[in-house]
Amino acid sequence: MPPARYVPSARECFISYRLQIDLQISQWTKFIISHLPKANISLFILNLKQKGINTEQKTIKELAVELTVEINDLCDTIKAKAVFTNQLLRSCSSIGANTHEAKYAQSTADFINKPEIALKECYETEYWLEILFKVHSLSEQQYKKVNTKCGTIRRKLIASITTAKKNRGQ
Repeated sequence: MPPARYVPSARECFISYRLQIDLQISQWTKFIISHLPKANISLFILNLKQKGINTEQKTIKELAVELTVEINDLCDTIKAKAVFTNQLLRSCSSIGANTHEAKYAQSTADFINKPEIALKECYETEYWLEILFKVHSLSEQQYKKVNTKCGTIRRKLIASITTAKKNRGQ
């Protein structure tokens, strides 16, 4: 009789899924994580930390501040496109401002509204980044790095909004 195959629990699958997304690790590592028993996942995370891979999740606000600082530095290097860089800085800084405001919302509707505004600003930031890339004011490497960060914030905002709306109905 063949040995029983280990089937991970829903919690283990969720942990492996989050690690795959947050760490952006190789296909082989994804396979290993998805087939680890629960006790080995913590050892795997410890091993990743020892290799210098950060497994901590940052808040949307922390990511927004990092993105704003990074975009501010990029805009300082771009001289000729003042209209585009001003719009980019405004939309990018608005993401963090609205996320921060959501902590002090007056109602559930207000709490949901602030991240929705931040999400719109995130889409606008991606638009201005694309424009600056297409007019050759940003290198492909700069564009991809900042756009990836913006995409991470966008996905976290979408998840946050979805959760808040679902919890509002309860």
